[in-house]
Amino acid sequence: MKKAFIFLMILTFSLTAGSKDNTDGPAPSWQQSEFLNIQLGVRDKNASMENYDAVFKVTDEDGRNEYEATVKVASDEWGFVHFPADFSVSALDGTYEWKCFVGGIQVSSGTFTLSDDQRTITLPKK
Repeated sequence: MKKAFIFLMILTFSLTAGSKDNTDGPAPSWQQSEFLNIQLGVRDKNASMENYDAVFKVTDEDGRNEYEATVKVASDEWGFVHFPADFSVSALDGTYEWKCFVGGIQVSSGTFTLSDDQRTITLPKK
């Protein structure tokens, strides 16, 4: 009888060892989010300026609307902004021109296109 009791105690302990009582709350329920942004960046690769403000200006293809965002940059670090999120605008499909100014002087520029097919996101299967 004593051996049976010890056997049951060992069996019970081995079955419950490592199990966690979930009394701390409900199990996690995960959500996800994705958003398309165009990252624009500039860098003083020679670190000739200690700190500076980089002002990015984005113009739509008609040239009628100009959007602006500023980032503080240290030494030879990259300064990044994201269009449209950092520009407080809901961007439409189209081609945009961007320019970056430091101290009122244009230091960089380019173009990019936003289109519906870039916004297609495939979610993982559950």
